[in-house]
Amino acid sequence: MKKIKAILLLVLLPVMVLAQNRENNNHLSSQKTINTLAIPSLDELSGQWIEVNTLRSFPTVMNFVGGVQASQNLTAFQNLTVPPYAQGGLSGELLLDGMPLNATLSQWHPCQVLRKATVNSVELESTMRMPFEQQGVLIRLRMHNHSKKAQVLNLSMKGSGKNRLYASEKWATWGNYRPSDSNFVASVNKEGKTLLIKDNSSPAVTVYSFNPRPDELIAAEGKGNTSWIITLAPGKSQVIELAYAIGKDVPSVTATARKWTENFDAEFGAAKSKWESRWQMSFKPGSKFFSGHYPILITDDLKIRRVYYESALVPLLMCRINLPYSNRSFVTAGPTWANTLVYFWDAAMWPNTWASLEPKEMKEQLSKWFLQDTRNCYAVDYLSGKGSGPWYAANDWAIFSSLDAYLGVTGDTSFLKKIVNGKTMLQHLDDMATFYERRPLTKESLLANYGGPANLLECSPSYIQGVSSFNAASVYMLRRTASYYEKLGNFNRAKELRSKAEKLLPFVLALYEPGEGVWNAMDTTGKKVPIRHCFDYITVGQALEGDLSPKIKSEMNHFVETELLTKTWMRAMSFKDPAAEKSDRPDHGPLGSYDAWPALTMDVMCRFGDFDKALAFLRASEAVTHEGPYAQAHEFVGAESRGNDPVVRTASRGGQDANEVCGTAFAEVIIRSFFGFRPDLSADKPTLLSPNVPRGFNGKLQHVSWQGKLYTIVSDVKGVHITKE
Repeated sequence: MKKIKAILLLVLLPVMVLAQNRENNNHLSSQKTINTLAIPSLDELSGQWIEVNTLRSFPTVMNFVGGVQASQNLTAFQNLTVPPYAQGGLSGELLLDGMPLNATLSQWHPCQVLRKATVNSVELESTMRMPFEQQGVLIRLRMHNHSKKAQVLNLSMKGSGKNRLYASEKWATWGNYRPSDSNFVASVNKEGKTLLIKDNSSPAVTVYSFNPRPDELIAAEGKGNTSWIITLAPGKSQVIELAYAIGKDVPSVTATARKWTENFDAEFGAAKSKWESRWQMSFKPGSKFFSGHYPILITDDLKIRRVYYESALVPLLMCRINLPYSNRSFVTAGPTWANTLVYFWDAAMWPNTWASLEPKEMKEQLSKWFLQDTRNCYAVDYLSGKGSGPWYAANDWAIFSSLDAYLGVTGDTSFLKKIVNGKTMLQHLDDMATFYERRPLTKESLLANYGGPANLLECSPSYIQGVSSFNAASVYMLRRTASYYEKLGNFNRAKELRSKAEKLLPFVLALYEPGEGVWNAMDTTGKKVPIRHCFDYITVGQALEGDLSPKIKSEMNHFVETELLTKTWMRAMSFKDPAAEKSDRPDHGPLGSYDAWPALTMDVMCRFGDFDKALAFLRASEAVTHEGPYAQAHEFVGAESRGNDPVVRTASRGGQDANEVCGTAFAEVIIRSFFGFRPDLSADKPTLLSPNVPRGFNGKLQHVSWQGKLYTIVSDVKGVHITKE
């Protein structure tokens, strides 16, 4: 029987893929009447209804202080995280006749998750939101009887509320602490309307409040059980509303939960309307919330439009106003992992967009980063202000890129002279550019040794030591730092750094594998291993675009097109890589990709002049946005997982999170590559990439910020051109 089921799955999955593609196209065509001059609403950015049993990661809701994740159950939720509080296990699990009632369909929306199930012609649909900028969850369950006879529903809900308050030092890790014990006590108030659950291991308090009042509400063994007998006449509907509040003061948390249920419509509506207002505000110059703004994209190409705005949404999903290290932080992931961490590497996936949206806070955070020992951590915990994790070899390249972008967008030359931790910012740039000299690979080579798997791609045992990517990055950083010294009049140091770059460059170029389009990693013995991974393509392409011959660029593009790209997404690693079978992680392995890699691959395609193929890839990648937001990674499943047309799903396997700031890379690349905007502190006017090359689409970016002024960039049949507003 198992073999028969497996065969049926293999037969049906391609059909499922075709059906999904048709659904995506139909969904897109239904939007053709939208106003392409307007910023899309949150409703327009929502995903499609997806069969729950095809999901690998359940959808989430974020509200600027934390997040929560749905589950397969119709109303249950998990991973509620509002630092310093974290939930363990499921809460609010719904049962019908004593059995868990699972959803069959699910839809993600930027401020809510919808789930559906139908039982005996009764349609049950739940809507889960978080009260705006508050610590809790709101759920509305609507039941409608489509049959011609009365239906009786024996519903109950498990009132588990395992929330715990963790000390600040516990948060400085990728893996959030979450309670798994039973050290909780539950009680019911006198009116039988609220369920209180207290944590005996911390001050955390959880309160459930219901409307209508349950038929029965009992507490035992640290949890509660709620039940209703619902009788629905033919064609009639009924609603159950749940408010779930967390905190550390019993009277206050109880009052909050009861207020939410007593004013449920208002709280539920505000959870959406205030989110919508915040979203629209992010595109408005001079808004009261952000110190900057996004450019507005106007185009009748609906796929490009959707990708841009879905990507611009990501920082708002990751925005936190309740972490003391910064008034406005953009955490790397959530709500499952790393809810208070900002990784240097991930922040570098959207630095120009960050500088456009939030230049004030970006400047402050860059300054604070240099207070950390960045050679002994990979992230900053924005709750405690401490470094987290081991050293990532990407740190210098990531921090340099972020600082470079801030300077280019804002024109803040004075920041180069600011002293932080005993050095000017320019001296910090110099330190990062020359750090390669302190990690020599061999006596004979100028290449640096960037450590082992834990310092690099983590899952690839052969991507170690003398990698091409960061050695190429050092060449770029040396040259870029030299230009900043020239800006401030230190021509001698500029000359020294340029000399270092020209000496290092031949050693990097010698790592290229002729005819293959890939780059080698070299170990301390001088042995070379070809690396068939997108990261060398991306980083070498970005750092050395002017040093690579047309032949090398063509071969690099051929490698990507033949070994990495799929119909709608890409593999991070080729199956031909020597470490492929040992590197099965969705973000960096051969069965999926970290969500920034496709966007940055398009960036290099554009740098290499291959705009047509980059644009085709951009449009094709729009398909993934119909499941939900950009995440840490998307993985391949089904019979075609090793082929060209796999089913692509938000990844969970391998410790991947449902939300990740790296997804903003798509907006970054649309601005910097497809529209070609290249902000440069050294330039006296805004510059564009290949301005005379048509991009293949018509559109314009309005309110592009550069050095305190606003510009409009237009893409048309002649190429791209920029004018001051």
